[in-house]
Amino acid sequence: MEKEIEISAVGIMSGTSLDGVDLAFCRFTRRDNKWNYIIEVSETKAYSADWKKRLATIMLTDAALYARTHADLGRLFGTLAKKFIDSNHLIPDLIASHGHTVFHQPHNGFTAQIGDGSQIAAITQVDTVCDFRSKDVALGGQGAPLVPIGDRLLFNQYDVCINLGGIANISYQKSDKRIAFDVCPVNIVLNELAALTGKSYDEDGKLAASGLPDKQLLDVLNQLDYYKQTFPKSIGREWIDKTFLPLVLNSNMALENKACTVCNHIVRQLVAAIDSALIGRPNAEELKVLVTGGGAFNKYLMNLLQKATKHQIVIPDEKTIAFKEAIIFAFLGVLFKCGEENVLSSVTGAKRNHVSGALYKA
Repeated sequence: MEKEIEISAVGIMSGTSLDGVDLAFCRFTRRDNKWNYIIEVSETKAYSADWKKRLATIMLTDAALYARTHADLGRLFGTLAKKFIDSNHLIPDLIASHGHTVFHQPHNGFTAQIGDGSQIAAITQVDTVCDFRSKDVALGGQGAPLVPIGDRLLFNQYDVCINLGGIANISYQKSDKRIAFDVCPVNIVLNELAALTGKSYDEDGKLAASGLPDKQLLDVLNQLDYYKQTFPKSIGREWIDKTFLPLVLNSNMALENKACTVCNHIVRQLVAAIDSALIGRPNAEELKVLVTGGGAFNKYLMNLLQKATKHQIVIPDEKTIAFKEAIIFAFLGVLFKCGEENVLSSVTGAKRNHVSGALYKA
């Protein structure tokens, strides 16, 4: 029998949609071979306009500015984490930071998440685990998605887990294996369209709801080569900027029609992924699909999804919607500390399951 464990951790998450830095303080326990968590405190700190611009363009800068931004972002994460810890009188056993993805090219053998963990550890004086993706790529994997280990151990009451962040990903159990992959772009593109109206995001999907889907653009998006690939597979910002966004931004139609078309495309790809996950499952109409991430707040998108599938779409409480990824990266850090596998080869395509992450001692 596995020993009982109680560990507290702060998870730090910075997503590709640049919404801000999510911080979540969680307590994890394992009793009778079952993991549970409680999220005690959480908050999101928005990026300043300068930081948004810097992170959105960092892949175009020189090596010196890249290295400086890696350190500067680590200092920002560390400063935010220290204020979060001090103001809430927390005593975490560790901090686990996802970092901010700049490059993700597993087919070329590398991925890069900036936000120096040594800066976080030095500022907070708390052991910090980061760089969860690099080892998986070194083992021949995609380095993504990493959330499925948390889906399997913390959210296994659901048949399918979907996260709608900058990029949508899906996770589900197939026999004794966890399967997961990136589905399609979501908030990266929707936020870009909303920005053209002077807003940071499309609140409740009102912009998209005011438009009509364009069949020609919808067909072009749905026929992109990525959707023909089998898993394991993952999406990098580079592919979105080079392939996906130009098709949307350069199309000759009203902005609201572009947003509406993208939402319909997202739903088409999500339904295809859900249906694939549930092939052969009995009582499919009773199966539960958990939806989290910023996209779950988009009422128009959620209404489209529910109408397009017979499965039960479960949208949880706001904390779980907004902070699930921060919770799970905190959990990845906990598994690392316990010396237990936190990345699944069935998800990423790596040579084996493994313990991933880099530790910076306080």
